[in-house]
Amino acid sequence: MVNNFTADQIGDSFYAKLITPYEDTVGINLWKVVVGVSSPNTIGGLSMTTGSTVVVGYRTNLDLIHGSKIIVGNVEYEVDAIIDANTFTITEPAPITGTGLKFYKPVDANNFFDYQFKWSQEPIGSEGGVMSEYRPLTLGTGPSDLLGLVFDPTKPLWITIGFTVNRLSTAHSLSLLSIEFVRQTEAGEIISCPEYCTDCTDPYAMNGCANIVVACNENLYNPYALQKPTQLYKQITDLSTSIFGHPVKYFRVEPDQRSRDVILMEYSLYNVKESGEFKIMVPDNEMPSNNFEFNMYGMGFEDFEIHVTRTEFESAFGTGLHPRMRDYLYFPLMNRMYEVSAVTFADEFNMEQTYWRVMLRKYEERTSTIQTDTIVEQELDDLITGIDEVFGEEIQQEYAQVAKPEQYQTIFSPVGDGIRDRIHNSLSILDTEIRNKWTIISKNTYDLSSIKDVGIEAVVYKRKSVLASNDNMAVTLWFKPNLTTINPMATLLDGLIDGKGLKLSTTKDHVVVQLNGDTHNVAYDTPITSDAWYGLVFNLNNKYNQISTNVYRLEPGNNFIPSNSTQESITSIANSTIDISSYGWSTDKQWALMPGQVKLTNVRLFKKPIELEQRLNVLQQYVVRDNQLATVIDNAVPSIQLRRYNQAR
Repeated sequence: MVNNFTADQIGDSFYAKLITPYEDTVGINLWKVVVGVSSPNTIGGLSMTTGSTVVVGYRTNLDLIHGSKIIVGNVEYEVDAIIDANTFTITEPAPITGTGLKFYKPVDANNFFDYQFKWSQEPIGSEGGVMSEYRPLTLGTGPSDLLGLVFDPTKPLWITIGFTVNRLSTAHSLSLLSIEFVRQTEAGEIISCPEYCTDCTDPYAMNGCANIVVACNENLYNPYALQKPTQLYKQITDLSTSIFGHPVKYFRVEPDQRSRDVILMEYSLYNVKESGEFKIMVPDNEMPSNNFEFNMYGMGFEDFEIHVTRTEFESAFGTGLHPRMRDYLYFPLMNRMYEVSAVTFADEFNMEQTYWRVMLRKYEERTSTIQTDTIVEQELDDLITGIDEVFGEEIQQEYAQVAKPEQYQTIFSPVGDGIRDRIHNSLSILDTEIRNKWTIISKNTYDLSSIKDVGIEAVVYKRKSVLASNDNMAVTLWFKPNLTTINPMATLLDGLIDGKGLKLSTTKDHVVVQLNGDTHNVAYDTPITSDAWYGLVFNLNNKYNQISTNVYRLEPGNNFIPSNSTQESITSIANSTIDISSYGWSTDKQWALMPGQVKLTNVRLFKKPIELEQRLNVLQQYVVRDNQLATVIDNAVPSIQLRRYNQAR
């Protein structure tokens, strides 16, 4: 019911009209209505003192925190600090002194009026003269809006504001405190004064002019006035959603105006604006089954319908916003992400737009939907798991195995060479095919003896000699020595400088492994000869503090014998494992091949050790199967884009 300027039920209405009309008014530039909300937390009274920020309550039930707003009279104050249960401070000193002052809370999303206005410029407007029909009171400036009207300054202006309770919480009431019109006169002056009613509880606490009177709606009978049952229906809908609804995480999407296509009447890009949480209803509470559906487009789950109330949606995102296609939401109950496929209004009572019927389908990540907010993007990433997250690493490994980018950089690099940085101008690259029966091991070799310059690199790789103390590595290569008493040693791979790094060399009798400042010699079972090719596998395993060296001889004759022969084509001539401490180094030296009496090919550096049973397989691969594990793959293939040099740089 309505009690003077206070209403306590949804659908209650009253109006406030001017006692004295406005004169010399051309237009209304702005309006402001101050409405107070009474609740169980606004009982009792407050005491304020002019110039003081301390407010003391008497028989109150305050629920205030820092930043809360209260209204005393028609002035809004902000709470600064809470002293005790009945005492707090405000941010600005009080302009009045009073005891037992009634106070209110400002309106919120659950407690507010709908406003209407009508006007007249007839002399007897306040006494029942002809006035306009009620129109919605908004901040619009159209020809039918209060702020858009142009008045005759020679005539008086009567304005009446109608109030109808739209939403109201239990045990709450709404009170009109003041109305303020910012008027413009014919002389260009701007005049404003808050108008309050003379029947207010604390008139001396009011700020402004006592120029309005509040009265109940004089139209006592209207068979078409269905506001109260409509508001009751809304209230029941909101209440049932609040009690029985299912919480969801909702992501609101808006079209990018720059992508508008006026011909096709569509947008090509969409932006995820914000996220929010609220409750939704499922018709008859029939949730979709947990069964997955399979079709030609992949795997998914069945579509279903939900109901989203206007109250829940607007409380999360703001007044006037609504669900739209391409929005998506997360169901914690089912642990599923859905996308909005269709939205319609459910006009089930008096054609009132109470809630939306929203059709959902399986969420699909779209490139046309852009995450403009990093926080929202992170929220979405935390909720969904895509194929890339589950199989991403395996997919990349599979891609690298198939595409073999490390393998073919030396051939198809657009500029220079993807593996090698430079080679010596005198280095000969021979077309030499190395076979083990039907298996092609190599098609090209470096003849390092073709370079007569001593101490200059024959081949320099882009990769630097660097290894963390907790990482592992492996080296494989094929070499054919031609050692003499004059040249008793040949360098196979050089990554050593200033006592840091790794260097592999060979003599006729053993492999020389130089690791930082340490030297390890691995003896051959039989001396190596110049008529055979030898495969080297070197592992550095920092995880288990071991190095291993294996050398295999490709028998010059047996490797052409048919496959059913019992004679071996590859024999082991060195197998050594040495316990070490952890090795690590960091240098600016690039891995290199040095001149010497040796031919080399199939130089590979790996990021992990090679298992014993796989060492022969890796050695005989012309195309490296697990090239994603390699940092250097050099099959000695010539490249027309690789730069050559004659002297050291």
